Amino acid sequence: MKEIIVNSLADFHKRLGNYRKSSRFKFRGQSDSNWELIPKAGRRPFTNVRDIDFFNQWKRRAKSFLEKEHYTDWELLAIAQHTGLPTRLLDWTHNPLAAAFFATSEHYEKDGAIYVYRPEFMIDHDNIQPFENAKMTKVINYYQPTVPSNRMANQLSHFSVHSIPSTPIDDSTKDGLLEKIVIKSEFKMELLFMLHQYGVNNLSLFPDLEGLSKHLCWWAENYNYWDNTFDETL
Repeated sequence: MKEIIVNSLADFHKRLGNYRKSSRFKFRGQSDSNWELIPKAGRRPFTNVRDIDFFNQWKRRAKSFLEKEHYTDWELLAIAQHTGLPTRLLDWTHNPLAAAFFATSEHYEKDGAIYVYRPEFMIDHDNIQPFENAKMTKVINYYQPTVPSNRMANQLSHFSVHSIPSTPIDDSTKDGLLEKIVIKSEFKMELLFMLHQYGVNNLSLFPDLEGLSKHLCWWAENYNYWDNTFDETL
């Protein structure tokens, strides 16, 4: 996998320019560059339970919280993923700045990473259900969702689908181009403040009360950065 080191704003913008002319590139940010590209259902301790069992229990109880009566299982699985359930989906985004936020917003002592993926194959979600492994032509597929939630809309969400959740995307399993942009730890905060100025933060990516609270907490944690203009800064 090609690896690119970024440690300045100028270099960051230059590197993103390589992906500007195609909408096929998708991005994922991880705050620790050593983490593999594995969905939550494939990580310990969640491997003790089958992901389909997680999902069926979630689906049985989630009905009372959903805004409409009928969703496909793909839509429900995407909602479950975005609300924290261990699933076989791994989040990607069409927006590299959203990926940069997730690469920089935690673990400030560690290098972060933005993965760039250009998949060649899109799953036929009208004819294949999420857990029909036998119908999937690849171990890792790619899913472009409908948009059943505001979070997914704001994050421009896409997903890789891992029919064996513990299988990572790497050079042996990728289906297309895969590159890694490493965000050096000492550059993380500078990039995070730039993203905030560009309107990419907890408030925009999580358009709900949780996102608002996280955003205000982040602002207070970095109080010394601001020039005492609380209302205007927000």
